[in-house]
Amino acid sequence: MPKKNTQWVRREFLHNGFIAALLLLAGPVAMLNKSSATAGPVGDARTTLSALIEALRSTGNAACLAAADRLAAARAANAEYNLHLRNARLGPLDAEIIAGAMGEAHLNKGPALRSLSMSYNPGLTDSGVVALARAFPPTLTELGFVACALGDEGGEALLLWSKEAAELRMICVEKNHFSAEMRRAFTALAQERAHLLVVV
Repeated sequence: MPKKNTQWVRREFLHNGFIAALLLLAGPVAMLNKSSATAGPVGDARTTLSALIEALRSTGNAACLAAADRLAAARAANAEYNLHLRNARLGPLDAEIIAGAMGEAHLNKGPALRSLSMSYNPGLTDSGVVALARAFPPTLTELGFVACALGDEGGEALLLWSKEAAELRMICVEKNHFSAEMRRAFTALAQERAHLLVVV
């Protein structure tokens, strides 16, 4: 996608609605895929990840493009997937786009997201992580937001979600800008749940 069109497409994902922008990127086939994915009790992995794949591609980011290619290659056979976008220069707008697509995949009963890492993306900041936390599926077992320039607002969003995430086994949030009180809250979470590794 030409660089000059990337920002326009990203805005379309947010301002004109996620599905409308998906039509612009993927054409009518994407909507047909979406319909077939929601028709039965369990979505087809080949279609329910289409929104996430197109969202990743819409960022124009090299790391996101590579992740989209991996998902596209593996989605037909896999009942679960990982999303690792470390050191990808992601910002809050990218986070909102990806969050919307993650939520879409979960609502359509797509493959279970198990491991999510967006570590070393200092451009995410609190607003990006808050948007992502709203879309985290309950299937997550590993979560990484190391060195993402998070403050207590982002920390609180992660903490609140983690407290209700029954399958979560590891969360790494070190090298952020948390207050001493927020660090103590994460430490308390680890003490409350012996099976959960918290690195803060």
